[in-house]
Amino acid sequence: MLFLGGAMLATIAVCLGLPLERTGWIVGLQLIGLYGFIGLSALAHYRVMAAARRSPIAQKPTDWRIDDSGLALSGADFDTRIGWRNLVAVVEEKDRLLFAASPNTNFILPLRVLETDQRQALRVLIADVRARGVLGAGVD
Repeated sequence: MLFLGGAMLATIAVCLGLPLERTGWIVGLQLIGLYGFIGLSALAHYRVMAAARRSPIAQKPTDWRIDDSGLALSGADFDTRIGWRNLVAVVEEKDRLLFAASPNTNFILPLRVLETDQRQALRVLIADVRARGVLGAGVD
């Protein structure tokens, strides 16, 4: 986005010597292109998220098991296990925990589904895994 803004400003600076009518057309088309890009990106994101919500697996509950060996997710039709060594990082945000496995694979656990004692136990477990140097140890 910064690149597009910078390119627009550079083009406008070049256009300063042109007649006002041409500059108006150039700036107008740039703005249409920029807002069109933003709008189409938002539309594509909405459609992908809507398709993901309609998928059959999204309608079924998922069981999370987090222990000394790592993270395990399971449901009616799948079972996934990831050891602490293969997780790049665990990040606690305001409303969720992110378990980062790769740049395009993150497992997100909403904090609202955990009781207070579960949250505390999970924080202790994650701190222990970090202290032992196991978290991300198998990642290059």
